[in-house]
Amino acid sequence: MSNSFLGAGSRFKEGPDQRLYNSAFQYELECSPYIMSNLSIADMSHVMTLIQGGVISSSKGRKLLSGLLEVHLQGTENIPLDPAVGDSYNNRDKYLQQHIGPDSGYVHIGRARREASTIAWQMVCREKLFCLHEKLIQLCEVFNQVVSQHLNTFMADFTYLQHAQPTTLAHYLQGFQRPLLRDISRVETAIKMVNLSPACSGSVNGSQIEMNREFIAELLEFDGILTHTRDAMWAPDMCIDVMTSLCSIMTSLNRISEEFIIWNSAEFSYLELADGFTRTSVIMPQKKNPYGLAFIRGQARTFNGMMTNILSTNQTISGQPDNRLYAYGELPKALDYAIQCVDLFAGILSTSKFNKDKLAEAAADKFIVATDLCDMLVKFSDLDNRSAHKIIGRAVRNACDEEQDGFTLDSIKLAAQQLNIDLPNIPDQVFNSNIDIPSLISLRKGLGSANPEQVQLMVQDSKNSIAKAHSFQGNYRMSSFNERFVKKVNLFLNELKDK
Repeated sequence: MSNSFLGAGSRFKEGPDQRLYNSAFQYELECSPYIMSNLSIADMSHVMTLIQGGVISSSKGRKLLSGLLEVHLQGTENIPLDPAVGDSYNNRDKYLQQHIGPDSGYVHIGRARREASTIAWQMVCREKLFCLHEKLIQLCEVFNQVVSQHLNTFMADFTYLQHAQPTTLAHYLQGFQRPLLRDISRVETAIKMVNLSPACSGSVNGSQIEMNREFIAELLEFDGILTHTRDAMWAPDMCIDVMTSLCSIMTSLNRISEEFIIWNSAEFSYLELADGFTRTSVIMPQKKNPYGLAFIRGQARTFNGMMTNILSTNQTISGQPDNRLYAYGELPKALDYAIQCVDLFAGILSTSKFNKDKLAEAAADKFIVATDLCDMLVKFSDLDNRSAHKIIGRAVRNACDEEQDGFTLDSIKLAAQQLNIDLPNIPDQVFNSNIDIPSLISLRKGLGSANPEQVQLMVQDSKNSIAKAHSFQGNYRMSSFNERFVKKVNLFLNELKDK
């Protein structure tokens, strides 16, 4: 049995079966690129806490901390990974023994492997959530730019992919932006959740080793502490909160990507994608396939499976490794995919060319003003909406039967007569304003409507939300965390020299 394996010569008579380390341990090692660097930071912060509490002497602590810092600065990617040794934590432990010596064993005082791995995992999730937050801000800013260019680009709104009512491209696109603005808030909530320290929890219910949880939380720049030590070690809702926010984002991206794929088809021709976000067919040279959009659509569906994975593995009996074993790799990977997709769609949206003529052609559908004509009848008479609906519906039926081109005031009067409904006189000017698309949209003055003035108000509202999101980003400086932490370690070492 290799002496490198934890438990060799003590609890275990035999080392791990090859089938165990070629499966379970190998799977755990696949998470190493995500957590190994932060395991290094977790080790250093833990040793600093032990020194601060007097658990390790200053002289021994200075030597150990210096060795840990040296390993960290050399780059944790240099640590060899062998599944026969165990997971990332065990492989790192073996490396520390070789480079620091027996004193590396002090790293484990009062701390479970689970705690170090959880700290590392929360830190990588925190870092990637901030990156995702920034990419969402950028995407919402792109939406505002495109929306502002199309305040008066008229098109047909859809329900069931059928023409419903006339609208503007600006208002239609805002319908996809608003959930993404809410997704920014969801990501901020997830950040607040993962930014609570689980450090110095002992095994599951604390430790008699004196460790200052506030001290290490401040070192690692956590906002606070997960107080209950057992909860801190598993907190299943943390994984679920993060994954839920990612699924919401991917659902938002999928919805508009699906529409853009349809719009990009020859049958619609509402938009043309930039070459840089498409690819051609190997066999059909005329093709310009919407590959970027298809990638986003496919990724959105894989997130459904990831969500099921996270939910299922967190529904174990408490105190089991399953929920973290799979989360250590799956969630950071999901965050990477979400970051890529948000960034990719921002590029697609900012470079797409919308065909205003084709959009306007759809807005000129001969029956697209039907709902507005119902509103007109209700507004300028004492008719109830059901009666107005019958009149306009009959007028549509008559026009279809007689192959007429849309509505006239006479065709509406005829439909009312056929239904024995008294219709008051509707002035020509009123009728004409309800079939002219620009005039019709200007009549919609309600909050959140397609009226360009309302759209501009919503642009400003989104800018206000984005400004708040920028402010949230400004409260943290995640991109330079590693540099700040190394400075803290060096300052701590210098203070130890003076003692």
